[in-house]
Amino acid sequence: MAAFHGKRGSGVWAATGITFEITSFTVYATVDVADASVMNVAAVTAATHWKNSVAGFKDWTATCECLEPAAGGGIGELGESSTLTLDTTDGLAYSGTAICTGFSVSNDKDDAGRLTLTFQGTGQLSAA
Repeated sequence: MAAFHGKRGSGVWAATGITFEITSFTVYATVDVADASVMNVAAVTAATHWKNSVAGFKDWTATCECLEPAAGGGIGELGESSTLTLDTTDGLAYSGTAICTGFSVSNDKDDAGRLTLTFQGTGQLSAA
């Protein structure tokens, strides 16, 4: 069973207080991994040919697809840093400081105006 689904999600960009009517969002968190393997005679004779890795720096990005806010999408926020909060239906929220790195507006004659925003995290991503 899914922990949450895409109904009623919302996002807030604290710099302007804009609340986005999100149609979808993706949070992508990663960690760098360094190869810490050593060449050792014992490894060959013991038939242990496994690599050893060490976790490094963590990183996260977010992409938000939303309806274009009546007040505009905030192209002035491009390059700005602020707190981004993304909420789901079941009360689960992801929050962290991020830089707005992308802004894309689309308009279709048969649909409401759409806005795509991308963000690069600058610190810890919290899930609550």
